[in-house]
Amino acid sequence: MRPFLYSLHNDLTPTLRVIGAVMFGAWTLAYAQIVVTCFRDKTYGLPLASIFLNISWEFIFSTNLLAPEEDALVWGNRLWFLVDCILVLQVFLYGRRTQTNPWVREHFYAICVVSILLSGLGLYSFTAYFQDIYGLATSFLMNFAMSILFIALLFSRPDLKGLPYGAAWTKMLGTLSGAAFCYIWWPMQFSGGTLVRPPGIPQPPNSYLLYFLYVTIPLIDFLYIYLYRQRRKELAGYQATSR
Repeated sequence: MRPFLYSLHNDLTPTLRVIGAVMFGAWTLAYAQIVVTCFRDKTYGLPLASIFLNISWEFIFSTNLLAPEEDALVWGNRLWFLVDCILVLQVFLYGRRTQTNPWVREHFYAICVVSILLSGLGLYSFTAYFQDIYGLATSFLMNFAMSILFIALLFSRPDLKGLPYGAAWTKMLGTLSGAAFCYIWWPMQFSGGTLVRPPGIPQPPNSYLLYFLYVTIPLIDFLYIYLYRQRRKELAGYQATSR
C-alpha cells in the first residue's frame, strides 16, 4: 500500500527527508483515525481487498523477503504491519455481520483467511517476477485500487460508519507526498545517481506507469472527498427535517 522504501541511505537530501516524514506521518494518522473510528462504530474502515493486500505487502517488506538489505526505516513498515494487524482484527470482529450475501456471511472467516494467503502469494510472485524489490510499483497499484474501492465502500455505507472524514484528507496527503518522494528518489538509483541499485536489477524502460499513478490516485481521492461531503450534507438535511 504505501511507498515506504528501503534504499534510503544517509545521503538523502534534506528535502527528501522532510517529504518522507510527511508521507509517513500522514499515512500513520490516516490509519490511526480509521482504527479509532472503527472500534467506536464496530465495523472495519477499509475495503476488504485493500486490508488483505496491505497486510500481505507489509509482511513481505517488513521481513525483507525480497529487499537486498535491511535499512533502519524498515521499522516503519513493521509499525504499519502492526497497524494492519489491528485492521484485520476489526474485520474478524465486526465484518461478518455487515455482509448482505448469505453465502458470504456463512463462509466469511474462511474467505478472509484464503484471501490473505492468496494476496501474500500473489504479491510475492508479482514482485519477484518484475523485480520490484522495494515494492514501489505494487504499493502504488494497491493505492490506486484502494482509492477506487473506497468510493464503492462509501456508496455501500450511507451512514458513513467507520469512514472518518479526516482520514480521507490525510490519505490524500500521504499519497501526494509519497508521489513527490518517489518522483525524486527513483531516478537517484540510475544514471549516476547517489543511491546504489542492487546488481542484477535493471532500470525500467520508462516511468510512465508511475507517473500515471502519481497523478490519478490523488484525483480519485479528491473525488472521494467530494462525494463524502455531499453525503454528509444529505445526512445533515435528513436529521434537520426529522426533528
